[in-house]
Amino acid sequence: MSNQPTYKMVWGKHDELRDIALEVAYQQLPNILVNQRGEGILKSQISLRGLDHKTFEKLARWEESGRRIAEWDWREVRKKYRTHPKRFELSIWHNDIFLCGASIGRPTWSGNKLRLDFIEANPSGSPLSGTIADIVILSGKLYAKAIGASEIRIMNPVNDKVRNYYMSKGGFKFDSVGNFCFQEI
Repeated sequence: MSNQPTYKMVWGKHDELRDIALEVAYQQLPNILVNQRGEGILKSQISLRGLDHKTFEKLARWEESGRRIAEWDWREVRKKYRTHPKRFELSIWHNDIFLCGASIGRPTWSGNKLRLDFIEANPSGSPLSGTIADIVILSGKLYAKAIGASEIRIMNPVNDKVRNYYMSKGGFKFDSVGNFCFQEI
């Protein structure tokens, strides 16, 4: 009998690691987050979850908004990542009804780096505008640590303004050959 874990075991383990990372990220958020308009948002109004059917329904509406910076298709993203048991996924909600942001990624093939392939804030704005990247980075770092990764990467920033925004988050460097922002953790 093989000592290799089954696909189902790997899937369950990483579901649990994702859940723990999101719970720890939530606990590490300040009690009041200040959005880009200077408004305080109570942590109790925020929830961090994976990507479920409800999330993808909301993301489909973003695609129809005409306000997006990047035009990726979240339905295709979902198909591409659903078979990756070690994937990182995050949806950020306000009062459990307003989707404020979403992200998905996966470990590199070597497993020692976590790629954040897609990060998107609600293109119409949200109560958490200006905080989405911080929440994604915090959650991503915690998941990366949980899976034994030593680096987090934000892949393919959509333009120079977005790249510079990520670089302003502290501790990030830019790899121009691979087109990603990275930080050792």
